[in-house]
Amino acid sequence: MPIDRIEDWDKLLGSLKQRSDKPTEPFVKLDRNRASEAALNGKNWHSSMLKLAASWVSKGNTDEEIQTLAARHTLPGYTAEQTQKEIQGMIDGARRKGFGSTKLDLSRFTEQTPAMGSMLDHSTGEVQQGVNYLTLGQEFHYVDSSRAKPKSIRLSNFIAEIVFETTKVDGRDSVRTFLVQGWMNNGAHLPLVEIDAGGFDKLDWIPQSWGAKAQIMVGTRHKDHVAAAIKSCSQHIVKVIYRHTGWINEAGKHTYLSASGGITANGLNTEKETQLQGILGSYDLPPPSKNGAMDLRHNLTQFEKLIAGSIGLLLLGAPFRAVLSEFEPCTVSIFLQGTTGTFKSAIAGCLQAYFGKKFHGTHLPENWSSTGNAIEKKAFLAKDTLFTVDDFVARGTPSEVARSHRDAERVLRAQGNQSGRDRLTSTTDIRGAYVPRGLILATGEDIPNGHSLQARCVIVSINKGATNTAVLSILQEAAASGQLPQIMAEFIMWIAAKADQGKIKKDLSRIHTECKKQLTNKGHTRTKDNLATLLSGLWLLLEFGKEQNILSDENITHFKSKALSAAQDLAHLQVSVDQDGSEAERFISLLQSTLSMRRAHLVGKNGNCPPHAEALGWKWIGSGDNAKIDGQGPKIGWVTDGCIYIDFNATLGIIKTLSTQIGNHLGSGERAISKALLEANMLVKCDQGRTTTKVTVEGIRKNLLCLRLSLILDVDLIPPPRATNIELTVDDIPF
Repeated sequence: MPIDRIEDWDKLLGSLKQRSDKPTEPFVKLDRNRASEAALNGKNWHSSMLKLAASWVSKGNTDEEIQTLAARHTLPGYTAEQTQKEIQGMIDGARRKGFGSTKLDLSRFTEQTPAMGSMLDHSTGEVQQGVNYLTLGQEFHYVDSSRAKPKSIRLSNFIAEIVFETTKVDGRDSVRTFLVQGWMNNGAHLPLVEIDAGGFDKLDWIPQSWGAKAQIMVGTRHKDHVAAAIKSCSQHIVKVIYRHTGWINEAGKHTYLSASGGITANGLNTEKETQLQGILGSYDLPPPSKNGAMDLRHNLTQFEKLIAGSIGLLLLGAPFRAVLSEFEPCTVSIFLQGTTGTFKSAIAGCLQAYFGKKFHGTHLPENWSSTGNAIEKKAFLAKDTLFTVDDFVARGTPSEVARSHRDAERVLRAQGNQSGRDRLTSTTDIRGAYVPRGLILATGEDIPNGHSLQARCVIVSINKGATNTAVLSILQEAAASGQLPQIMAEFIMWIAAKADQGKIKKDLSRIHTECKKQLTNKGHTRTKDNLATLLSGLWLLLEFGKEQNILSDENITHFKSKALSAAQDLAHLQVSVDQDGSEAERFISLLQSTLSMRRAHLVGKNGNCPPHAEALGWKWIGSGDNAKIDGQGPKIGWVTDGCIYIDFNATLGIIKTLSTQIGNHLGSGERAISKALLEANMLVKCDQGRTTTKVTVEGIRKNLLCLRLSLILDVDLIPPPRATNIELTVDDIPF
């Protein structure tokens, strides 16, 4: 209510004249931030915590809330129980002294300087200086002393304060929130509520969170006053919460984040807060401990025996190379392919368990049944880790199959290219893509379509009986006991020390180059780089084992030899996968199917029935003397001299339709496929600067694609085509 008489104002806050003429020692409010920081640093811990406890009691916090706020101040060498006991004594003492009383104490306000704020003038909207905010009887008031007669105006029947101002960071976007608590004027506590900073000033959160009992008085811009009063009267703690895993770099000091905190060169820092959503919370590394990696040699031996050909040892490089993505991004994915019963998911679970003991074959970070957007976002948040996407099976309706392959291509290509799909916001601003920031390990019965996509993966085909189930059980027990994440924690602390010294990038580059030199040159140009990526993770793990006096030089030589042998075997298998998945091979395979299904046919050079007609799209109709053979479907080419001359546009249209119907759409265009056929040496002849040749068929000159008939028919009597030198021009350079 307004205070009309200046004498009444003097009684409440003291004479304004005396305050200006006779200086008095002002009451200094406790700086909770500074007191909290002092306690965390061990400076006068008891004194600092005593002040904080009294401050929290005076604000009306419950014992449970105060214990929650105080728990983070437990110092090394003390238990949480010891801190709790000490704090409870402080709370009880503060309550006995009346700190928590809700009765209005006017003398308290004669000593303190009211919180100063700046408000908007109600009439002009301009900033108005000299507005004082007070909490009287646990209600917000403001006093405008710039007017002739200062007035105290009641704003609300409650008070509130910001406890934490939190910035939540995911590596691309940041969100600021306020954690607010309040008290009614009758002393009832209003629960903690978290509000986005952008929506704080609207105060819509008050009725939503605290109901109708918390009221703002009717008045001009009272909402704005209450929002400003809450901010002005709060002495909150400012903190950062990370919503992703992996490395952060603060002033040259590297910290690796997981659900437990941050691992540095000095061990686990629990003051680094993370908020990992859903299953990402299972990325939970233990504190590094002395001799925590002593089981490393045993683990290496078990992975060597896990899959026939020591493939498991090569796969072990994946989780340890994933950790290094901050220093050199991974441009490869691992794909474990096998039918049901090959234990591919269980193997993936053992590799994933290096990042948390909760992971296993049926508890993995992601599944291909999720949407592409969800997989992309999680792969982005799972920074510098192994991110398993389980169970790729392209089944269902044609649209569902197409969606499965589309999502897989989108995610795996983003990993391989380290780029993603940008989006526009509602204001047409460009929002950056969510790019995978670790290393993706995928499993499935099928392999996603696309030659170039498969070249961005190391594909490991696991046959039935190839997995040693006894060894698998041993590794699963080691994962569940926390042995595997303990090794990873030790490895990360070792890497953090190298990163702080600026050595890790050079070491990684050196090892990657060394591995590439020892691999075959066969297959796709990316194959060597992909395998070297896995080997470099394993090589660094071996160096770590040597520096920790766990592995001998003899051990290291043995494991390197086995891993290199496995990598060479995979390189040879990748060659066949690349060939089978190439656009040229797919085109020929679809052409064979088109003719055998009689969806099109080939004729002789003069339009007549060719030899081996039934294999070239022709069909006998009728019987006996009335029997005749007819070409089925449209005519797409001519057969002569052991060659097929095809009308490429007509052929491609039919083949694309067939590929879509069988759920493996051939998306490439005429130019890309014709060049792929040329590079695969499947074209017999072509004119200079072209992939086609001009030939006369049925009396007409046409530009046609010339293929070997032996690509379509397995006939021993087909005469070999005349050799023709083919010269590539600049236009024929591969994409």
